[in-house]
Amino acid sequence: MLAVPLALVLVAAPAKPPPQTLAAAKAFPFKTETHALPNGLRVVFIPYDSPGLVAYWTLMRVGSRNEPEKGRSGYAHFFEHMMFRGTKQHPSDDYNATVTRLGLNTNAYTSLDMTVYHLYGPAKALPTIIEYEADRFQNLAYDEAQFKTEAGAILGEYAKSASNPELKLAEVLQDTAFEKHTYKHTTLGFLRDIQAMPSGFDYSREFFRRYYTPDDATVVVCGDFDAKDALERIQKAYGGWRGRADPAPIPKEPRQAKSRRATVAWKSPTIPRLAIYWHGYGAQSLKDAATQIVLAPYLFGKTSPLYQQLVLTKQLVDTMEGDDGVQRDPSLFGVLLRVKDERNLKATEHAVVSDVSNLARGRVDASRVSAIKSNVRYENIKQLDKPDAIADTLARYTALTGELDYVNALYREVDAVRPEDLVSFTKKALLDANRTTITLTTAAGNKPRPVARSGKGGAK
Repeated sequence: MLAVPLALVLVAAPAKPPPQTLAAAKAFPFKTETHALPNGLRVVFIPYDSPGLVAYWTLMRVGSRNEPEKGRSGYAHFFEHMMFRGTKQHPSDDYNATVTRLGLNTNAYTSLDMTVYHLYGPAKALPTIIEYEADRFQNLAYDEAQFKTEAGAILGEYAKSASNPELKLAEVLQDTAFEKHTYKHTTLGFLRDIQAMPSGFDYSREFFRRYYTPDDATVVVCGDFDAKDALERIQKAYGGWRGRADPAPIPKEPRQAKSRRATVAWKSPTIPRLAIYWHGYGAQSLKDAATQIVLAPYLFGKTSPLYQQLVLTKQLVDTMEGDDGVQRDPSLFGVLLRVKDERNLKATEHAVVSDVSNLARGRVDASRVSAIKSNVRYENIKQLDKPDAIADTLARYTALTGELDYVNALYREVDAVRPEDLVSFTKKALLDANRTTITLTTAAGNKPRPVARSGKGGAK
């Protein structure tokens, strides 16, 4: 998932589950208490043994996926910024001072499919958190001058990200691999749209009205808190939030008919990169999504023959990162490699394609499949050791389908993946015609010049 790289309904119970074998444990092993307000807002409580600490996560199921209007990419990320501009009751200076005074960590992130706002810190601050968060989601206030200021800041953020070769490569990859779907642009948006953003004040109001609604929001509270008191406060604070989600339709991506390729010429000297990706399946295709989660480390993980060959034995590559590509809609599955020498790009690409072809012909290691399934499950459970990690995991997986138990459903399907499923998936999805390949190398005029050596036949 580009991004890493990337979600419970019952009566509340003690947070830490009884000991279980890894295979029997749920991927998300915490019991939860879920409530729905009349306006559609979902509230999920996860009591957890973290004395004096609480995490407060707000999931909005809006990301760059929800930007199909021409010239309007980047607005989901824009609102991640604007939501810290404050309200009439609690201006930004008041919000920031209060967060600091209470010892809270606060931030937000936007991805293809979601925007998540989060606070983490002392449990005694929960009443204030609820008051301030409910206020900003209902009463965000900004004028045109503030809007233009923030638009300028986002253009600066784009310029900063454009100085990173791998972020630029990701931008070109998405633009090349997609024709119609909004995954064609990154979370930041197309540069031309960001440059035009200062003129989009009226549209920004419309975007907020359509996507920042209670029926498409989920509040997750995890840690040490009184559920009854928290619910009463949330009902009072959020009860007046009005609106219904009015999303624009997302264009369906046509099936790719032939392989695609693009190159990026980097202005300054850099290590070459090679990205090889295929169109995969979305989160709703549960079996395919689970197969992708297993297949990415099987083909590209550190125990894979490809990694052993390219990184350790031949040392053509210094990093290799697989991406399972599980997103809300069908996205991209593949691998990004840093190739030490530009002259080895073709050999590296051939090695990747060859390994994929071998799997399609049925050459699969059942013992590795079993080990990878166990490791994937273990790594997921291992990270669930703090309230913030627990709240974030639930939010991220819920964003994919809207189902609170999706994380458990997905990992049950991971447990059921068989070696032959990897073969059949490779046959239907990892086809030459379905592949997009991007190379990034130093521009010709900026390549470092070889140093002349003195001696016989050398320069005088």
